[in-house]
Amino acid sequence: MFNTLEEIAKRDREKAKVEGKLEGEREFAIRILNKRFGNQLTEEIKDKIRKADEKTIDYIGDNLLEITIEELKELLK
Repeated sequence: MFNTLEEIAKRDREKAKVEGKLEGEREFAIRILNKRFGNQLTEEIKDKIRKADEKTIDYIGDNLLEITIEELKELLK
C-alpha cells in the first residue's frame, strides 16, 4: 500500500515532535545533574545522556533527585 505525501509528512512531523521532546528532556536532565554533581558530570557523561534512549532518559528524569553519580555512570554504560 502506498502512503500519500500528506501521510508521510504527518508521520515525519510526529517523529520530529517526539524527538524534539526527548532532546529537551535530555538537556533538562543534564542541567539539573550538572547543578547536583558539578565537575563530576563530565562531558563524556553528558554525551552519553544526549545519546541515551527514551527509557533511560525517563528513568533518569524520574530519579533526578535521588540518583548517585555512580548509578548514573552504571546506567549509561
